[in-house]
Amino acid sequence: MQLKADKKTKTSLLTATEFHNLITALYMGAVDHIAVATSGGCDSMALSLLLKKWCDDQNIKLTALSVDHGLRDGSKAEVDQVAIWMAAHNINHKILNWTGDKPNSNIQGEARKARYGLMGNYCADQNIKHLFLAHHQQDQAETFLLRLFRGSGVDGLSAMQKIADFPYQNSTKDYPKIYRPLLDVSKEYLQEIMKEAGQAWIEDPSNEDPVYSRIKVRQLLKSSQIEGLNSQRLSATATRMRRVRSLLDQLSEQGELDYVKYHEFGFAVLNSDFADNLHEEISLRILREIVRKISADQYGPRLTKLETLYQNLKNKDFSGQTILGSMVFKAKNNDIIFVREISLIDEVKTIADKQQYLWDNRFLLSFEQYFGTVRKIDDECYGKIKQEFPDFKENLKALSDDHTIRNCLLSTLPCLVLEDGTVRLPDILCDKITMPELYGFSAVLNK
Repeated sequence: MQLKADKKTKTSLLTATEFHNLITALYMGAVDHIAVATSGGCDSMALSLLLKKWCDDQNIKLTALSVDHGLRDGSKAEVDQVAIWMAAHNINHKILNWTGDKPNSNIQGEARKARYGLMGNYCADQNIKHLFLAHHQQDQAETFLLRLFRGSGVDGLSAMQKIADFPYQNSTKDYPKIYRPLLDVSKEYLQEIMKEAGQAWIEDPSNEDPVYSRIKVRQLLKSSQIEGLNSQRLSATATRMRRVRSLLDQLSEQGELDYVKYHEFGFAVLNSDFADNLHEEISLRILREIVRKISADQYGPRLTKLETLYQNLKNKDFSGQTILGSMVFKAKNNDIIFVREISLIDEVKTIADKQQYLWDNRFLLSFEQYFGTVRKIDDECYGKIKQEFPDFKENLKALSDDHTIRNCLLSTLPCLVLEDGTVRLPDILCDKITMPELYGFSAVLNK
């Protein structure tokens, strides 16, 4: 593809300089290898061609990633066609296959999760720090409307960001950041780029299937006669919401530092005065962040649930509740305690050699000397430890002088059951209760 040097055509296409400025505004730092998600559709093909020219000019390696979801007939033929097109443009190309059982419901959501997982793992394995996506102005407008209809707050209405963390984090993997340079570029613009290049593209039939909410919103935008209900206005509103979100994030981060203490054992303590001294919006954002971290959930609870929790916490008779995998209750000193919900911890894994392992998406465990089965410290494991070490119960008081906290906390921590049935504990717990003889492995809270 030949980009115009600095002079626009009558169709007002991106010049090489303009695209370079879009990329420069992403502040990527030193780069030697980037990846682009390429489905074969118009948008991702256009971005691939634009990035190819830019990468060649900057002496950067480019890899295009295509995912075959295997959800419909012809999907393999489509990614094979993309491979042919990428080869014609001398772009390195990798096909990633989603294997195994496929979902019967929430198909788009599960496919998205699988797609990100495949691309994220590939980038991590190849040490690629930057993954480019071709979301454009219309995508941004659709996302804004979808979240508006769902009753989202400021964060949701800020829609997609040009630079974002990878959506599914795992401390054992160094996933790339997400870059969306085309959020201010219209789909029609990208189509003109493709036509100028003489490059064909694939039309995904699901993009016209009204069974999906996004397609209904897309059709609404296309057919609306309401002044201002268009992609440009909605995208601009999302940009303004991102500015507001940035301010709220700063205020919330400071409030979190002032009123919340996180402990290495995976629980949090919130000062009960927070609601009296902080604006309600900041309080809600802090509550969401606490629950998100304690539950190890990617996004945190919905706003309506946070609002209910906020009102409950202001009640002096608050006796506790659960929310998105967290137990919330008041300590003896009236502090508010957030602990992982015990009943939801069911992860069991056999460890047979030296390795690191992320348990319950909260603790990064390292095994060097002892091997066996990792599980939570349930009543059976507690009984075995107490039988072997009668002082164990008394020593646990070092965790907290509040027995409610101690009782809840212990069962949220991992232990290692050896082949002979002996139970061993993480180093952080052994150090706290001064029982090094129980050491089995190291554990670090995944923050």
